[in-house]
Parts: sequence; C-alpha cells; structure tokens
Amino acid sequence: MPESIQWSECLARERPGRRVLLALVIAALAVAVGMAARDWFVGALAAVGLSAITAEGWAGCRCTIDGDGIVRAGPFRQRRLSWSAVTMCTVKDAGATFARPAGRGAISFHLDGVRASERAHVQAALFAWHAWWLTVGSARGTKP
Repeated sequence: MPESIQWSECLARERPGRRVLLALVIAALAVAVGMAARDWFVGALAAVGLSAITAEGWAGCRCTIDGDGIVRAGPFRQRRLSWSAVTMCTVKDAGATFARPAGRGAISFHLDGVRASERAHVQAALFAWHAWWLTVGSARGTKP
C-alpha cells in the first residue's frame, strides 16, 4: 500500500485574478437577481449561495488519500469515498478522478491547484495509489 498523503488544493492559488473575476461574476449575478426580484435581500441570498457553491475554487480544500479511502474537505462540505466503493480510478498529468457506481458522484483532484513545490510529490502519490487500486481491484475481481 502506498504512503498516505495530504495536501491542499486551491484552483485560484497561482492565478489570483481568478478570485477577482469570480467575485465580479458573483456580484454581477447577485445584482441582476436582486434587480429582477426587486428586492436586495434576494440578491444577497443569491450572492451567498453562489459563493458557497464555488467555495472550493476560491477558498480551497484539504485532500487526503490513505488506506481508508479518499477525502476532499472544502469550507462547507466534506466528501468521502472508501476504496471498496471506488468503481473507476483515472489519473492523468492534470489530476485524478475517483468515481462511485454510475450516478453516485465522483471526487476529482486538479494538480494546477496544488502548490508548485508539492505538485510532483502529489502527482507521484496519485499514480502510486492508482497502481495499488488496479492491483487490489484485480485481486478482488472488481476491476478488469
């Protein structure tokens, strides 16, 4: 079994302009919703909702892969996936996706959100976990 790894991921880390652009888009949409509803409170609710939905992109999240499974913990939600529930595992140079059975969701990681100094280590760990999953899944008969 590969070593456990934990890292932080924030898609806006290397490009702070993304945060500014996202804030402007959220503000513009909130103003538009508020004007359409003719109520500033509705616009404020739209701003809070849009901020919460996009929080992992601008505020970041903490990612963990260990022997128990995969965890992606953002500011407002935490997603867990045990290895026994993983039905598909894809690792590429840009990131990784670990999926549940069809229609039940997936957990994805994006390497461009990882600090440049940690990126190679995280990528190597993702490839190692992928290889481990392929081996263990083949032994269990759950993976071709």
